[in-house]
Amino acid sequence: MAIKASISEFIVSIIGATVTTKALTVATGCSLPTVLSYIKENSSRFEKVKRGTYTIRAASVTSITNTSNNTPFEW
Repeated sequence: MAIKASISEFIVSIIGATVTTKALTVATGCSLPTVLSYIKENSSRFEKVKRGTYTIRAASVTSITNTSNNTPFEW
């Protein structure tokens, strides 16, 4: 889990950047299968540009409304 946490921490610092899977492996010290698994599990964070190249997206925020006073919650 700590390995995937290092990927997560790294991509937060480069939101909006276009990176290759090779660059992610080098920057995070993770193996290619681990990086590809992370991308698959967190596909909303990656936009595929071409084979092996992705643009990093910001994490989506899920919000719901408190029905008692119509104020939004963000999770």
